[in-house]
Amino acid sequence: MTDWLLDTLIATTALMVLVLMLRAPVRRQFGAGAAYALWALPAARAVMPTLTHTVERAAPVLPAAETVPAATPIVGLSLAPAAHAATAIPDASPSLIEQLGGWPTLLLIAWLVGAGALFANRMHAYMTERRHILGVAHQVGKVGSVRIVESDAVHGPIAFGVLDRVIALPPTFNDHYSRDERRLALAHELAHHKSGDLVANFFAFVLLSLQWFNPLAWMSYAAFRFDQEAACDARVLDDAGDDRVTYGRAIAKAASGRALMFASALDDRNTLKRRLREMMNHTTRGRRMAGKLLVIGCVALALPLTATKAIEYVDVPKPPAPPAAPAAPKAPKAPLAPLAPTAPVAPIAAMQSADGHVFIDGQHKKYSEMTAEERREFDEGMAEMREALEDLQRERLDVRAEIAEAMAEARNEIDRDEIRREMEEARAEIAEAMAEIDAERDQIIADGGDPEAIKASIRAAMASVEAMDIDAIVEGAMASVNEAQIEAQVEASLAQAEASIRQSLTQMEQAKRQ
Repeated sequence: MTDWLLDTLIATTALMVLVLMLRAPVRRQFGAGAAYALWALPAARAVMPTLTHTVERAAPVLPAAETVPAATPIVGLSLAPAAHAATAIPDASPSLIEQLGGWPTLLLIAWLVGAGALFANRMHAYMTERRHILGVAHQVGKVGSVRIVESDAVHGPIAFGVLDRVIALPPTFNDHYSRDERRLALAHELAHHKSGDLVANFFAFVLLSLQWFNPLAWMSYAAFRFDQEAACDARVLDDAGDDRVTYGRAIAKAASGRALMFASALDDRNTLKRRLREMMNHTTRGRRMAGKLLVIGCVALALPLTATKAIEYVDVPKPPAPPAAPAAPKAPKAPLAPLAPTAPVAPIAAMQSADGHVFIDGQHKKYSEMTAEERREFDEGMAEMREALEDLQRERLDVRAEIAEAMAEARNEIDRDEIRREMEEARAEIAEAMAEIDAERDQIIADGGDPEAIKASIRAAMASVEAMDIDAIVEGAMASVNEAQIEAQVEASLAQAEASIRQSLTQMEQAKRQ
């Protein structure tokens, strides 16, 4: 258990560092959703059990214990030295640390106490805040199982609750937000409920509590929450027809700097500018799909590499030697023939041939020595391997066609002129937003907002748009995908698998002729 905890701590910390390094370039190339999905790496590793490999070994036959007769006298032995030795032994009482179980036990208790204290404190704060919000609230609507309430305790839209799902709105929501802004703000909070973000927040905080002493865990938790909000922004804008200016105004109006644990809100001032900048990053559907495949590949590769591994030895008892001829030397045990490598697609590990023999049911036999049932199993195994070889040959043709089709689709989806048009539209929308802020300056100040701060954040977004190099982005995207390399790697893997199957078939055919 201790080994698994230590391995998990080291592996999850390493994966957190990896995600913190990759999230920004992945978000630029493949969208906010792919960056958010990267956090599945440390989360999955944190709950991954130990991978145990079972090895059978022959248990040694222990000789019968020799007994000493109880009545055997011991002559000439004096008890005086023994008594003297007993009085000379010091009183070796265990230390206080040893009485408490030793340092590993104490460290384990301290870790659990810290994790439990942090989780209980934050849960108590969350429940107190939830009761405060709902205590002065009244329901104004319902979407499916999500209750929409109006509460004086909030200053911007906020979604919370895993079982009793709620969206809380401020009393000024209808007056201070336009119709489109209200629609987008509600769509954002509903998207959090529908996508399970609040459940993810809860489990993320459980993992953070278990690593309360790790500063990288706290950094990762903050980055995870930002990536979650950016991914939700991207989903809402995709569904809302890319109305970025109106959505940006809704975010700016809701900025009050207040957030609730285990909740998702539009009102976090600390990430407002960064989220507005991320809204300018528009990725095509093909690149978003490529990002999802990249994340799936990273998870499939990283988990086995970082998993805690253990070997479990199972002792198989050997039958005792017959006592008929105790003086006769025991015949040496015949060495086992090496197992032939198995093809990855052929589940016939129990029948491997070597030097004309077949290892089946724990014994080496020739084909002619097998029973009828064993021959039937052997022949069925050969038939399955031939069928697997035919399937593999068909798959090689299909994979080449699929790679070519995917690359052609990716090339067709990258339209530089369309990207430039979208950037011009973004510039026009930003200029229009600046004019609207100037026109509504007095109203924003009356609502407690800062027009200059909002304009500064929009200017920063405009600067990021101006700094984009379309040609560099497109060339980078295409350069990151090497069609020839991908096809060569897939071809090599399939060829290796085919060669392995053919080798196994050849050995089995040779064994059958014995």
